[in-house]
Amino acid sequence: MKHIDTNFFVPPENIQNSRIIFPSDESHHLAKVLRVNVDDIVTVVDGTGKAYQVVITRSDKEHSRGEIKSEIKVAPESVIEFTLCLGAIKPKRLEWAWDACIQLGISRLIPLHTEYGIERIRPDGKFFDRLEIVSIRAMKQSLRAVLPEVEPPQTIYEILNAKRFEHLVVADENGLPNLPAKLPKLGDSVALFVGPEGGFSAEERKAIADAGGVPISLGRRRLRAETAAIALSTIALRWTGDL
Repeated sequence: MKHIDTNFFVPPENIQNSRIIFPSDESHHLAKVLRVNVDDIVTVVDGTGKAYQVVITRSDKEHSRGEIKSEIKVAPESVIEFTLCLGAIKPKRLEWAWDACIQLGISRLIPLHTEYGIERIRPDGKFFDRLEIVSIRAMKQSLRAVLPEVEPPQTIYEILNAKRFEHLVVADENGLPNLPAKLPKLGDSVALFVGPEGGFSAEERKAIADAGGVPISLGRRRLRAETAAIALSTIALRWTGDL
C-alpha cells in the first residue's frame, strides 16, 4: 500500500455512500499512467470544495473504483471571488493564460467578444470543452478542491448590464499605478477585464469606466493579452492578501 501524491477529480454524482466511481479519463490516468494498485491511497476532489483520502478497490483503465477513508482539509478558496473577463485570443494562448490564473486563485473565466477582437469562441465548440478540461487539470495541479467555472462568451455590455460584480478592474496602460486602498469586503465579487491583442475600443473603455471600473496600469512595457491577464490577476490577489 502506498500514498499517491496526485489529486484526482471525481464529480459529486460519482460519489455515493462513501464509494467512488472514477470517470474514464481519471481511471486511465490512475491505472495506466501512474499504475496505482488496489489498496493504494489517493486524494480525490469533487469540484465543490470537498476532498477525500480514498482507498483504491479496483484499478482499471476504464472503471477504477475506491472507498472513502476520510474527508481531508484543503487550502481554502479566496474569500473574494475573482472573475477574469479576457478578450478572446488564439486558443493555445487563452488556454495557457487560464491555466496559470487558476493556479493563482481565479474562480471564473468569461471569454469576451470585443470590437477589436478577431477570435470568436462558440460555447458549443470543441475549444470551449477544452477550456473546461484545462479547469480540471489546473485545479488538480494547484491542489484546489473547487472547480473554476468557464462561462459562455459574452460582450462587455452584457456583463455590465447584469450588474453582478461589486468591483470592476481593467488593465489600462494609462491607468493608476496601484489598486485603490479600499479593499473588497468579505464575499464580494471582482471582475478583472483584460482586452484582446487590439485592446478595448474607446466605447468599451467608457462603458467600464461609467460602471465604476478602475483602470490599472501593468507597467511601462507592452504585454501580450495572456501575460496581462496573469499580471492583473497577481496584482488583484495580492491586493486582497491572497498571494
